[in-house]
Amino acid sequence: MRRPGAIFVGWMAAIVIASSTSEDGAASATQEASTLRAADGEASGETASLAVDAVRQAPITAAVVAPSESASAGVCDPSVMPLPNQVLVEEQGLGGCPPGMARVDGFCVDRYEASLALVKPDGGLEPWSPYFRPRGQRVRALSIQNAVPQAYITGDQAADACKEAGKRLCSDREWLRACKGPSGTKYPYGSARVPGACNDSRRIHPAFELFGTTDDWIWSELGNPCLNQLPDSVDRTSSNAECVSPEGIFDMMGNLHEWTADPAGTFRGGYYVDTRINGQGCDYVTTWHPTNHWDYSTGFRCCSDG
Repeated sequence: MRRPGAIFVGWMAAIVIASSTSEDGAASATQEASTLRAADGEASGETASLAVDAVRQAPITAAVVAPSESASAGVCDPSVMPLPNQVLVEEQGLGGCPPGMARVDGFCVDRYEASLALVKPDGGLEPWSPYFRPRGQRVRALSIQNAVPQAYITGDQAADACKEAGKRLCSDREWLRACKGPSGTKYPYGSARVPGACNDSRRIHPAFELFGTTDDWIWSELGNPCLNQLPDSVDRTSSNAECVSPEGIFDMMGNLHEWTADPAGTFRGGYYVDTRINGQGCDYVTTWHPTNHWDYSTGFRCCSDG
């Protein structure tokens, strides 16, 4: 993989639309990847959906976009599968729900963004790396506190993982009810945005940092497992103590996009770079991609009947 040297960026306003990676591994950067720049600090051009990542719209004088320290130092090897969740287990559920879930009206919802376990031939479980797509693997969704949640997953794989756990993906109605709470607020924690409450405002797009460039070729590399191993990328579940609903459900805003059961392809809530461009807070929704899409930003949680 290319590791270009540092580049210099002047006054820049950039909106980045992440590339679409389908189940067969092919990236389609022409429709879903674009960078909009403006000389006077005003972004121009059309904005589509998906992981639309806003880079700070501010003057940057001789700023350097260099390959990340971890990448350039060889700390993150994209062929190695870290297992950060291997000693973690699900907690007792709330309100009579299954482990790791909480009751919301007449259904149960995972309190935490899902992580995965690999189902062995004998039915036993072993950890799965949250930085790798579970292509062709039988995996089970888990809702675990302090876990690195699973990204790099398609909507179809997420649905299968929920089914393996005796659950299902949440409907859009269920997801919105769980996020907005009983009072129907715009944010999980209330009616007004609280900066820093959720993991949703990373200053530099992780692909810029990892690869040290804003060249278009990086949008075909959004399945790289090192993206979510950068500092200040995806957080462990519940580590943002204020990013919680009244019913005890964490991280429904930011951290990772969350697939819903919409067969046409929908994920909600935004992720660790943006929770504004496709809607504010719980209203953030992306409908640009079919259910076989996956990238570093796509995650999920499960629901079940009460």
